[in-house]
Amino acid sequence: MKMPMHGFLSAWSMLSRVPVRLGREPDYSQAGFWMPIVGLGAAAAACAGAGLGLLAFGPGLMSAMCAMVPQYLGFNLFHLDGLLDSADAAGASGGVEDRRAVLKDPRIGSFALFAGFVALSGRLGAVSSLLTGGSAAAWGALALAPVAGRFAAALVPSMAEPYGSGGLASALGRPSPAFSTTGYAIAAVPGTLLFGIAYGAVGAMASILAGGLVAIAVSYATGAWYRARLGGYSGDAMGTAVELAELAVLAIAAAIAR
Repeated sequence: MKMPMHGFLSAWSMLSRVPVRLGREPDYSQAGFWMPIVGLGAAAAACAGAGLGLLAFGPGLMSAMCAMVPQYLGFNLFHLDGLLDSADAAGASGGVEDRRAVLKDPRIGSFALFAGFVALSGRLGAVSSLLTGGSAAAWGALALAPVAGRFAAALVPSMAEPYGSGGLASALGRPSPAFSTTGYAIAAVPGTLLFGIAYGAVGAMASILAGGLVAIAVSYATGAWYRARLGGYSGDAMGTAVELAELAVLAIAAAIAR
């Protein structure tokens, strides 16, 4: 019999640097469902940091930085690493094996530096703009973006096969998209309610649909690129999907809220 809490903690240990005690070998068979729900932990870290930043500094870049730091330390740094590795692989010349070698290389190249700068500065600007606006939509975006990001990661295996026999991609298998969507629908509730406070019932429904569509689009694009350029996806593809989907949700929310 599968224990739901063990499945959740297994997904948490895979997607977070906040330690948990598993007691036995991790079970990733239900990871697709739990991944968006783990995003609520990242959302809580971002919202707590933003709240403390607003108390200490008021709206602006410093409060946005305070929102980002705990989320990245606890949840997102290795996803960012996947984005950076993917950027370097995108800039590599040669064939599939050459790009795979670059993907595994721990050194950071110029493509990775540029991608990291764009991703982090874009997020900083979007979060700063949202917090300066001061509406419930800011908190809705901080709550929804990590959920949508991990939903995107959960969908990547539906778009491509893993290219290696080991690692995270192989351990996950092929999570059911319907199961992942159910997890997203549950985990998106807090963000949806906050968008509802800001924009009403229509805004609430639009937010959950927009977050889901962003996740689907990002997972499709990431999976298609990995399939075409590397012959399949890896854990770095899932990290890339998390970062890109989160950034897209925050940027869209900031554009609407201004």
